[in-house]
Amino acid sequence: MAAAVEDGSETIGDAEIDEIIAEAGGDPRQAIRSLLHDLAKLALDVETSVSHGFVRGRFPPLRARTGR
Repeated sequence: MAAAVEDGSETIGDAEIDEIIAEAGGDPRQAIRSLLHDLAKLALDVETSVSHGFVRGRFPPLRARTGR
């Protein structure tokens, strides 16, 4: 899947991008929509399952990010 870089981060290659687009039926807009949806779900999970004291200051409140 993604290759590790020296600093510990991951780099995403063209094969992974093509795979995501293929999962969306070849529609890049749908692929982006799906990725944004997944990102929002992960952000919500952080809001609900991690101590607010632990993440205080690291992430803005979900309402500020989504406009809700």
